[in-house]
Amino acid sequence: MKEANVNRAIIFASLVGILVSTYAMYVELVADLKPGYKALCDISEHASCSKVLTSKYAKGLGLVSQDSLFKVPNCVYGIIFFCIIIFLSTFNKISVVRLLLCLSAVSLLTCVYLAYLLIFVLRDFCIVCVSTYFINAAIAFFLNKKHALLCAKKSI
Repeated sequence: MKEANVNRAIIFASLVGILVSTYAMYVELVADLKPGYKALCDISEHASCSKVLTSKYAKGLGLVSQDSLFKVPNCVYGIIFFCIIIFLSTFNKISVVRLLLCLSAVSLLTCVYLAYLLIFVLRDFCIVCVSTYFINAAIAFFLNKKHALLCAKKSI
C-alpha cells in the first residue's frame, strides 16, 4: 500500500468517525429533549443507543464530576479526536506518526473501557458506539501501516 493511499484511508476512516459521532450527538441531544425518543439505532430493549447515549457514562466518560468543564458528551471527544487525526495525518514525518500512534493507543484503551461499561455495567448494545470502536481500530491499523512505510522509506 502506498503512503498516499494510507493517508486517504486514515482520513476516510476519520471522516466516517466524525459522521458517526455527530449522529451520536444528535441522538443524545434529541433524547434529552424528548423523553421516549426512539432513534434509528434503537433495535430492541437491549440494543438501544439512545439508552446508552443518555446514561451517566455518556458524558465525561462517566469519570468527571458534575460541575467539571470536561463533562461533555463523549461524542464531542470523538469528533475532536477524529479532527486531530485528519490534521496530523497530512504530515509524513515519523515523529508525527508516533504521536498519532500514541493518540490512537489512548483511543483504543478508551474503547476497551467504554465497551466494558456497555457490556457489563449497562448490559446493552449500542451499534453507534461499537461502530466507533471499529473505526478506531481501523485508524490504528492504518497508522501502523503508515509508520512501517515511513520507517522503510527512511532506511533506504
